[in-house]
Amino acid sequence: MRATSTIRAIAHALPATCLTYEELAKRFGEKQVASIFRMSGIRNRRVVASGQCASDLAAAAARRLFERAGVDPSGIDALIFVSQTPDHRTPATACKLQNDLGLPERCSTFDMTQACASFIFGLQVAHSMVVAETAHRVLLLNGDALSTLINPNDRGLATLHGDGAAATLVEPLDAGAGGIEFFEVGVQGKDFDRLLVPAGGARLPSGPETRVEETDEAGCVRSKEQLFMDGPAIFHFVLYKIKDFLKELLQRRKLSIDDYDLVLFHQANKTMVDLLYKNLDVPAEKRYYYLEDVGNSSGASLPSLLAQAWREGKVAPGSRTLLCSFGGGLSWGAVSLRWPADADAAVEGEVDVGCGE
Repeated sequence: MRATSTIRAIAHALPATCLTYEELAKRFGEKQVASIFRMSGIRNRRVVASGQCASDLAAAAARRLFERAGVDPSGIDALIFVSQTPDHRTPATACKLQNDLGLPERCSTFDMTQACASFIFGLQVAHSMVVAETAHRVLLLNGDALSTLINPNDRGLATLHGDGAAATLVEPLDAGAGGIEFFEVGVQGKDFDRLLVPAGGARLPSGPETRVEETDEAGCVRSKEQLFMDGPAIFHFVLYKIKDFLKELLQRRKLSIDDYDLVLFHQANKTMVDLLYKNLDVPAEKRYYYLEDVGNSSGASLPSLLAQAWREGKVAPGSRTLLCSFGGGLSWGAVSLRWPADADAAVEGEVDVGCGE
């Protein structure tokens, strides 16, 4: 059997600023916000302060991982930063993070642009590097500050999204000792425009006309330089495409939910996650949520969820976890992982870090 890789440690970071239910109720009306809360399960969300970036959150998460897991930054061979909100159009934000974190110059350093499924895609690349022996220790950083792309008067998005970041350390593991078992990913590129920022790139450069705010028929306000989401299309995509993807994956791999101790989904909103759990017959003891006071943090959502579950004892040596994320692209992915014998020692203490406090 070939060697595989495993998640050796994980930590996440949140900005200190909290956008509360009460503040949004004043902005959009108590009735509207109460209705959204019942659907989303999101009461509060963390958002970056002025001048704060997703990379700041990612660096905080990485430093906490180094501290708590006793990791020497000089031993990191590769750094991957996966984000929709980089610091600059060029160069890669990972280059700045390499310097900020004191990683060696020989460290392979690059960005990936991916949306809510970014943890699975980034983890797949990190795993591939370890298995191919082009890197021994890969630091995967997932970070998004979508609040910087959302119009504050867009009640469909401002009420759902928060900001955050996570740091994941991926290392080799001997065959037969557990670790990552398999990945499956997919993209439905014909619907890429169901969730996007229309302007600001080469296809539609920024200009005075792209900054004009417009109100759609649902009463949501945004410009072409801000995030747009076709809510009904995304809901249909998750309810049918992702449900079928997971059922087919389990059937093809000759597995069932009974083979897993924990099933984790991207925290898009509670209604969506609950429907997936229900359609897959996932029992309550194998479910876990982390969104009520942090919001949907896009690419940081799934690793932050895993970090919290690990912290609360939901991850144990020898246990098996199925993780799935989905979103913009439209893209999706899943990973199956059996935790090695020393998994309970990989992360200790507090993993939720307030940045800017």
